[in-house]
Amino acid sequence: MGTVLIALAIGLGSIGMGWLLWPHAGGGVVRTARGTVVRSVLCGPSDARDVVRVELLDDREVPARLDGCGHRLGEVLTVEVPDPLPTGELVARLAGTGVPTATADGQRLGAVGVAIAGIAGALLAWRLRSDWSAARRRVGP
Repeated sequence: MGTVLIALAIGLGSIGMGWLLWPHAGGGVVRTARGTVVRSVLCGPSDARDVVRVELLDDREVPARLDGCGHRLGEVLTVEVPDPLPTGELVARLAGTGVPTATADGQRLGAVGVAIAGIAGALLAWRLRSDWSAARRRVGP
């Protein structure tokens, strides 16, 4: 009975890990846009960030703090912004400088793989434990 509980716990734990690894809506999705520097700051303090006017595809312009500093006023940059746009302050990054995110399909495949591997491990542990118990009964104490 204890073996079944251990196998069940391992199986449920691996399913839980798969759920945690599953990509959640809006996580890591960005869109590329043009940003024009409207306020430049010197790169002295650690929180120094230029301000850019981001031109979105739907012809809207929104202000954003650039995750960078020291650019020339009026300089046009290719930036990445979160999609959908968050409410409140918007932070833009220079295109290609963010941490690359795995595609949602790759994340889903990894999550399913973790869950299947955990279930397979639980079944193997249960099978080996029952084989070991049967062998022990044949040999005797």
